[in-house]
Amino acid sequence: MNIQENNQGIYRQIAEFGIEQVLNGEWADGERIPSVRQLAADVGVNPNTVMHAYDYLKSLAIIETQRGKGFFVAEKGRKAAISLRQQSFLEEELPRLRKNLELLQIGAEELLLLLFPPSIIK
Repeated sequence: MNIQENNQGIYRQIAEFGIEQVLNGEWADGERIPSVRQLAADVGVNPNTVMHAYDYLKSLAIIETQRGKGFFVAEKGRKAAISLRQQSFLEEELPRLRKNLELLQIGAEELLLLLFPPSIIK
């Protein structure tokens, strides 16, 4: 994971990394995830920053704490991550895409062909 210089806080970048790990199956439901200290060392940040990211992921029901054992992906963590990303896509990205399609005069049929070329539909 690489921390980027942008307007998104470091803890949010770490949280987004965690969400990506859950979505792509690197961190599976019920599986233990790296400790705060381990991830902080890997990323090169203060452990408090990772703890803040983990608290955020806990608030989203993506991860949970098991007392004395550490942090784990929640049993429905992947489902929560998918729901979060779907909501974000529908509220933020889709309107931006719709506007760009209109500005660039790309119609629905052309978009469908770009997304699903006949060569992959076979």
